[in-house]
Amino acid sequence: MSRLREASRALARTGAHPVLPVERLFAIERIAAGLETRRIARPAPWLDLADQARDDGLGSLPIADLRRLLRPIWADRAQTRLAGALVERLAEDARRSTDRALITSYLVAYPVDHPAFERLRAAAAAGADRHAWQWREAGRAWQLWDGPAAFGKALKRAVDGQALLRDAGLVGSLADGGFVSAARRGAASAAP
Repeated sequence: MSRLREASRALARTGAHPVLPVERLFAIERIAAGLETRRIARPAPWLDLADQARDDGLGSLPIADLRRLLRPIWADRAQTRLAGALVERLAEDARRSTDRALITSYLVAYPVDHPAFERLRAAAAAGADRHAWQWREAGRAWQLWDGPAAFGKALKRAVDGQALLRDAGLVGSLADGGFVSAARRGAASAAP
């Protein structure tokens, strides 16, 4: 056993810190020896949540963790079944914060080629209509839940596109998200 691993275990017994995984210890030893200079790769925290949700079920995680899991899950095709189940679970919750997370995920990721996209679209539409807030009006005015075509046409006709984005509530990451990008692409390729 290496001195580093012995030291890690001794500190863990005193409660000073947890035992480091063997892979990390070996990587630290290689770095210390000058054999490796790259960063030690850590798995993304959301992958731990996804593993727990898959192993123990979505009910084992607090709703806040499920909302955190929603945003990055669209980029990983290995999580397709979990993404669909996650959307359904969050749609059942019916809280404003959960509906906001579904709407944000729809507008930012806009994962049209994902197998669970239709579930996300339907959940975002239902969440927008569930509360008396800006998303209900924006969804109806620009048919946000039917796709980006109507909003793209409005962007193309708008004198001030930024003002239209603000009026629709598409600010910050929402303005840079997949939905707005798709609307701009559609508007640019549409006949005048």
